[in-house]
Amino acid sequence: MLLAVVLVGSAVLTITSIAGYLTLQRIRMSSNFTDSAKAIFAADAGLECEFYRFFKSSDIDCNNLSFTDPKTKIQTVVEADQYIKSIGTSNKATRAFISEFKK
Repeated sequence: MLLAVVLVGSAVLTITSIAGYLTLQRIRMSSNFTDSAKAIFAADAGLECEFYRFFKSSDIDCNNLSFTDPKTKIQTVVEADQYIKSIGTSNKATRAFISEFKK
């Protein structure tokens, strides 16, 4: 009888531990999805800012755009009027867009 109680208890403990681990992984994935979306939108904003600066000859610094989330950052690189690269970062997620100019 004691052995049956120990076996059933250990089985319940194992199943509960696995369920807790899977739930934790799903919570992490959902927060990473949010950070990924923020990084994509930040990279898009950087690319659009560089397009505006390129075609309107504006003196905007596209690397200093401000977002509502202070952890969201942007970095843009313009290489000799051949391509524009925009990198958006939010927490640990990083996404980038590149646009080439062909003559």
